[in-house]
Amino acid sequence: MVPACCLLGAAEIPRLDEFSLAPGPQNQLGSFNIVLNAGSGLSGNPAALAAFSRAANQWVSYFSDPISIHIDANLASLGSGIIGSTGSVLLQVNFDTVRNALVTDAADETSNGIVGLLPTAAQFSTLLPSGFSYDGNIVATKANLKALGFGGLDTTFGSSDASITFNSGFSFDYDNSDGVGAGLVDFETVATHEIGHALGFVSRVDAIDGVASGAVGVSILDLFRFDGTAGNNPSSSADFTSKPRDLRPGGSPIFDDLSGPEYPFSTGLTQGDGRQGSHWKDNLGLGVMDPTLATQEIVAISLLDLRAFDLIGYDLAPVPEPSTWAGILGISVVGAFEWVRRRRASGQR
Repeated sequence: MVPACCLLGAAEIPRLDEFSLAPGPQNQLGSFNIVLNAGSGLSGNPAALAAFSRAANQWVSYFSDPISIHIDANLASLGSGIIGSTGSVLLQVNFDTVRNALVTDAADETSNGIVGLLPTAAQFSTLLPSGFSYDGNIVATKANLKALGFGGLDTTFGSSDASITFNSGFSFDYDNSDGVGAGLVDFETVATHEIGHALGFVSRVDAIDGVASGAVGVSILDLFRFDGTAGNNPSSSADFTSKPRDLRPGGSPIFDDLSGPEYPFSTGLTQGDGRQGSHWKDNLGLGVMDPTLATQEIVAISLLDLRAFDLIGYDLAPVPEPSTWAGILGISVVGAFEWVRRRRASGQR
């Protein structure tokens, strides 16, 4: 496994000026759309193009925000051992600007009352490794900010929200309707996962992991990332506001919205469990944002995946019964990452 590379430092992430670009109207349900700009490698492979479109349509079927997300995607040679890479357009925004947009977005959803308890900048604190400090900003994908109603982003920062490149030399199965062939990886599952990162399933833990020091922001998803051990694990509304968010590689980070079970995150590629922090914990079958995928495995978006996206600002369309959902996947995010494939022993994950 090769460590992630090309993560943007805070100084390199463009800043969204909240005084000239303010959130637009919230909670106006409409038509969510993913616009694919296919490179020659992908457009020249009709089966791969169709699989990517099906992956995009999985997300489209669950969201109702009236926005368009533009993704550049291609098949190209990436070298041995790398199945694909994703780069998301990231922006830095003042903490309270994003926090208030989240609260406004969730105000008409009774199931998202916890969002109203997010700390303000004055109340916010983090757990960070020695040598790091919090810089007062939220770092978000442009796609996620669109979902929160921020307007003018394409005009100011370009139309593309992310780019995804898959290794043309890798062994994919491009049509899982009849299962996935022996020794092959389901392309649609991989694409579904990658799109999830582009939409905003990211943690700044991956910008800290393996780095000696620096000033960092938090991601929107990190607002629900706590230390799962006693003392820092919230158990009340007051705790949810006051407890620090956990940005340390390693440890026992959890996703917690006080609604029921707590779900663990991965803890870091180099200083944690060997999986990038922008994922659920491996081998638990939590959702499509799991860090690894076995050959012949087909995974759809889970209810937990959707809960996370709901809380970070996406409006959900009516969803099917839980019995129609599935569990895991794997890949990388934000920058250029190496795909991690796992082999599943008989009868085990």
